[in-house]
Amino acid sequence: MPYLKITSPELNSEQCKIISERLTLEINNLFYNPKARLSREELRERTTVHFVPYADNLLFIGGKTPKERGVNDITLELSDWYMSVKQQRKIAKYLTPILAELFKVQLEKIDNINIRFHSYPPTDFAVGGKLLSDIIPFIGKFAKRVFG
Repeated sequence: MPYLKITSPELNSEQCKIISERLTLEINNLFYNPKARLSREELRERTTVHFVPYADNLLFIGGKTPKERGVNDITLELSDWYMSVKQQRKIAKYLTPILAELFKVQLEKIDNINIRFHSYPPTDFAVGGKLLSDIIPFIGKFAKRVFG
């Protein structure tokens, strides 16, 4: 159940659609596991992309707005259950250049792209009134921990 929260400059609806479709595809590529019971389509349908735009006068880094600094600041917060450190490294390496491309951040300014991970146990999330730990069988939880 990947949840992506993107803090970025204001975007129009077409830009949001393009970015959300691309990120959903990339998350599907990163998270899909043929050994899991979840199909690619089910994973896609459970991937949420949430935009939290900031106006230029509402975000300051070092006391300056992104406009004054001459570069956009992008933060992606990614929540999913049982993400290992190994998986987080892989995701950060894979998604950072994609985010740079989507938000037109030059590669020499890539330090302005941040990814924050929220990994949680399946007891800390409920779907439809049921804990994720009650929905996912033991073997699925074990496979996620071992294989990512």
